[in-house]
Amino acid sequence: MHETILIIDFGSQYTQLIARRVRELNVYCEIHPFHQIPPISSSIKGLILSGSPCSVRDANSPQIDLKAIRNKIPVLGICYGAQFIAQSNGGEVMPSKIREYGRATLEAVNSANPLFKGISSSSTVWMSHADTITKAPENFEIIASTADVKVAAYKIQNEQTYGIQFHPEVTHSTDGKALLQNFLVNICNCKQDWTPASFVDETVQKLKDTIQNDQVVLGLSGGVDSSV
Repeated sequence: MHETILIIDFGSQYTQLIARRVRELNVYCEIHPFHQIPPISSSIKGLILSGSPCSVRDANSPQIDLKAIRNKIPVLGICYGAQFIAQSNGGEVMPSKIREYGRATLEAVNSANPLFKGISSSSTVWMSHADTITKAPENFEIIASTADVKVAAYKIQNEQTYGIQFHPEVTHSTDGKALLQNFLVNICNCKQDWTPASFVDETVQKLKDTIQNDQVVLGLSGGVDSSV
């Protein structure tokens, strides 16, 4: 089995982009909805929680139980994912005074933390959120801040669980890909030995082995998009 990163989708418009960035770093990943998380096997090296159009303060917002997962593999919460981890551990998430949408500059970065290795304290990041973490739990170490967001990034003490308020998957975050690589390589210990080409070859071979001499009917709804 490939080394795999699970991406848990809370409905963010950026979820597919997270997967694209991970695959660009030669790491295989799979997207799963928050209510259908697969068992954590030995091939799964880490978990990424996506953003969401929902608010963690709403009673009907998407939620998952991370207690068992956090003890097995590293976890990275992005935007809503970071807020969800913070709130579910006793932190406080409140509406931002002004919806934060656009570029921001990191002003305080713990460069000794492996998530921020090689990332400067003046790095530009992309914000897109209406809520913000106003109080972090006691065992949360704040590892990055901006002028308006004190808890721009955190790590839970004594475990490999991280949260970031910004979106590293978009190109507007200048060191976003480097941060994702730090998580995948420095924290999840992924080898970066997967390629899309190898995935195609392996999938075709598996189909040949399964189908053998049988016939297959392939249905397309029509159009170039559907064919792709």
